[in-house]
Amino acid sequence: MKKIMLSLLSLVFLTAVNTFAQTDITLKKDLETDKIIIKPQKTAMDASYDSIYQWRISQSILDDVYIPMDINDCFKQLDKLMEEPVKKRFMAFSDEEVDRKTHASLGKWIDHKWQITQGSRISNYFKRMGVPHPEYSIGIILTSYHRYLHMKELKLKEQVTFFKEKWNEKQREKAKELLGN
Repeated sequence: MKKIMLSLLSLVFLTAVNTFAQTDITLKKDLETDKIIIKPQKTAMDASYDSIYQWRISQSILDDVYIPMDINDCFKQLDKLMEEPVKKRFMAFSDEEVDRKTHASLGKWIDHKWQITQGSRISNYFKRMGVPHPEYSIGIILTSYHRYLHMKELKLKEQVTFFKEKWNEKQREKAKELLGN
């Protein structure tokens, strides 16, 4: 039975490699663990993007907007920029709902102005922390700012761990979908 499963897995693997050879995905089989590893392929443009990214993360100002360097600097900037009535409405949300209710408004503003998705020193701060996707960085900023305003513990490590687990689960689901499981 195990040999049949391995043969089927190998067949699926080979079919998947041929199917996705035209895309930006590489599938590899880890011979020690029998796991299939899905990795994005590097393109010629990646080198130029890497140099642009390195320049962007070193800048304190991008497009005439100050870019915070860490979570505490985000709080300082949001304190300066957010008017009191808006801050009170933001504080009225529960800790559990703040990201969901403000991600499409304040979160989009943060992404656009602080260039989280395009790469900036604040996005690099989160990348170094191990946050796997820019959207999750925005969620951490929103949740942490809410906790900061309520004088609660930020629990940054727990937030990063939560989003890493969420990302890993999404990647497992994507791998199953790609492999037809």
